[in-house]
Amino acid sequence: MKPLVYYCRWQNVVLRLRGRDKTAVWGQLVTVHEDGTESSQPFHFELPTSRLTLTGPDGEKVLTLDDMGTVVAG
Repeated sequence: MKPLVYYCRWQNVVLRLRGRDKTAVWGQLVTVHEDGTESSQPFHFELPTSRLTLTGPDGEKVLTLDDMGTVVAG
């Protein structure tokens, strides 16, 4: 899960976990705006492959992260 935590740090978002099993974690990535409002984006993170699936209005976006949370594919 370390790559996901680093990714959140680099993107300046808060990680809100909603569930976990042996192979994945899921929840929301939350951005806190200057006026105090929040926007969230659902995610699903596969632990063995470090694949992050982000769900947005335009569909799903799949990113692969390295150990430091940097996007290496996607």
